[in-house]
Amino acid sequence: MMAHTIKASMVQNLVLALILCGVASAQARPEPVEVELCKVVASPGKYDGKLLSVEGILSPSEHSLVLYSPSCKPREGLDVGIQAVFPPAWDSWPLAKQLQRILRSRKNAHVRVSGTFESGIDRYGPDVDRFRFTITEISSVKKTPPDGAQMVPATDTLAHESGHVDQPKPQ
Repeated sequence: MMAHTIKASMVQNLVLALILCGVASAQARPEPVEVELCKVVASPGKYDGKLLSVEGILSPSEHSLVLYSPSCKPREGLDVGIQAVFPPAWDSWPLAKQLQRILRSRKNAHVRVSGTFESGIDRYGPDVDRFRFTITEISSVKKTPPDGAQMVPATDTLAHESGHVDQPKPQ
């Protein structure tokens, strides 16, 4: 009987320890700061290295993905290009397939994403963007409206960080 009580006590302590570890790890993960992309690119030093939640357009370019806001899209004289980067296993995320379908068809996608914003002295990626946003979560994905929302021209290929290139589909 004593051995059963000791064993039950050990199990209870183990369960308690696991619960406390889970609470501690949940508290250790910071919540992203919700902010408009135009504010981020207007004050990049303020947001450098921060976990953010932003809404914008993901647009496939020849070598990478560009993230921008329609309110302050990249153009000559406004250097606000943000290279969007996904981690290697992002294709298992709940909204990944929907986003991949849009991007593979060389269309822009309206997204809400969370991730880490970077603004360094160097340029990022093959398109030499001024900023980088490493995406850690996709909260929403929609096709951009057909009435001119495809503001940054898409090109013939989509290159992933892994080096894999999706060839364009025949039209």
